[in-house]
This record gives sequence, structure tokens and C-alpha cells, in this order.
Amino acid sequence: MKILILGTGVIGTLYAHALSKHHDITHFVRENKLKAMDGRSIAYDIIDERKDKKHMNTEGEYTYKCVTEITESYDFIMLPVNSYQLNEAIETLVRKSPNAKFLIFTLNWKGISEIDKLLRKDQYIMGYAGGGGTFKGDLLWGNIGNDVCLGSVYEVQKSLLDTVVKAFRDCSIEPEVPSNIMYWLWVHNVGSAPLGVGLSKYSSLNEVLKDKKLVKTCFKAMIEGYKICKKRGVNLKEYPEVKMMSIPFFVLYPMFKRNFDKNPIMQRYTAHAFKAIDEMKDNFKQILQTGRELNMSIPNMDKLSELL
Repeated sequence: MKILILGTGVIGTLYAHALSKHHDITHFVRENKLKAMDGRSIAYDIIDERKDKKHMNTEGEYTYKCVTEITESYDFIMLPVNSYQLNEAIETLVRKSPNAKFLIFTLNWKGISEIDKLLRKDQYIMGYAGGGGTFKGDLLWGNIGNDVCLGSVYEVQKSLLDTVVKAFRDCSIEPEVPSNIMYWLWVHNVGSAPLGVGLSKYSSLNEVLKDKKLVKTCFKAMIEGYKICKKRGVNLKEYPEVKMMSIPFFVLYPMFKRNFDKNPIMQRYTAHAFKAIDEMKDNFKQILQTGRELNMSIPNMDKLSELL
């Protein structure tokens, strides 16, 4: 397949590397980045969860192929952007290619009304990455999971969903296709946004983890966020991560801390969070606003809002 990826960020590069083994990958960049990025090779150090444990740690190089115009037909365009950048990204690309099909690869809280003003219903599906990381100078340091989350909102999107699912499966990435992709994205958003606000107080995850009181507030804010999801129609019983939050904090906290201290995959996945704090804070504001509009009791979210 021919796949166009918007930008050369961490997520876009991770999946470009993974998908390029079986597909023709091109990156869409701004005019001022073309000369610097087209044909540029970067080194990568990736924990590749598609492989067995002995061979997960992979190193190599990935070379970008970039364009500033859409003169070819692509099976789909991947949009791995911050949620607050999504509308601008869609508007830019639709001007270049009015009938393009899109994988919107980002979190969501507002729903799809704004997207539907910009795209036909058959032009897009939703999804979220199963990997993360950061750039350390010219080195991409990250992990890529053996799964991603993908889903359609409308029946007319099923054909595009099948195409994108096949593209990932061809590269040994098995998509999870939830019964309601929007609910999945909302729950996942709630599970990360409060921690993102907590991260903004410090310069490293280790500092956050030492602040037990702050971590507890973040966890309680997540529980409040899940209750907001329930108010919006989500069946929380379908999401194991919600059940985890019923574990007493004195048990959950050391489990949480140990996972970040000892799990190299989680360390790389979380490294991406520090690059996305602005997005998580923006998402938190949206969740907070919804809670207030629904007149819900959200004291821990209110407390975290003081860090915004």
C-alpha cells in the first residue's frame, strides 16, 4: 500500500519504520522542512514488541521520503498529531487532496462533530498508537507495540477500516477494534490526562513518583474522569484499566511505581508523555469542563486544575 504520514514526529516515525517493511511510506512536511528532512537518515533504538524477548531490542536507521504536495493517490493518510492540532491538519491536507482517506491517530474528547464538518463520513476512521518514545538528538529512542487501536464511527467507514487493519496486520501489528472507538478514546484520555497535569509540575517522572500525594490526587482525578465517561454513556465494565483503579492506593502505588522504575517499555512509552504535556493539559481542561457542565463532584480534578 501507499501510505502518507503527516510530519516526522516520534509516532509518525515509529510507525513509518514499522510499516515501511511492507508498504511504501511517504511523509508530508512543511515547505521549510523539505530540504532538511527528505532523504535524511536517523538512527533508532527501539524495543520492538512484535519480536520475541531475545530480539526485541533493535537498532538501525530509517530514511525519510518527504513531499510538500499530494500529487499521488494514497490508500490512506495517517494523522499522528496532537488533538488540538487536528482541525488545522485536516484543513491543510484536504486542500491538497479533497478525496483523501484519513486515519486520525490521536486522542479525542470533543467527539466528531467538528471532524464531520471537515470530512465526509467515508473519509476517516479513528485510532491510537501502541507505542511511544522520544528523540535523543538524532536518535529515535522508543518502543513499538504489537497492537494498535482502530475503529470506525459510521458503517460507511468499514471499508477504510478494513484497509487500515490489513496494512498493520501485514507488518505483524494486530489492531484492537473496540465496539465503540469513541468510548475507548475517551477512557484512554481520562487515564492519561490527569497524570500529564501532574507531570507538568516536575522535570522528570522520578520526581513525580516521589510525590506520593500528587500521584494519589492524579489517581483520584482519573476515577472522577471515568465517572464522567459513565455519565456520557460509557459502560466502564468493558475497560480493565477502570477496574484497576478500585485497588486500594497503598497497593496500587507501589505497583505503579515499580512498573515505571523497572519496565523499560513503560519508560520509553512515558518518555513521549513529556513531549505531549501541552496536549494532555489541553485534554484535561476539556474533561474538567465537561465535569463542571454535568454538575459532577470532581474535587481532585479541581485541585489538579491549579497546576494548569
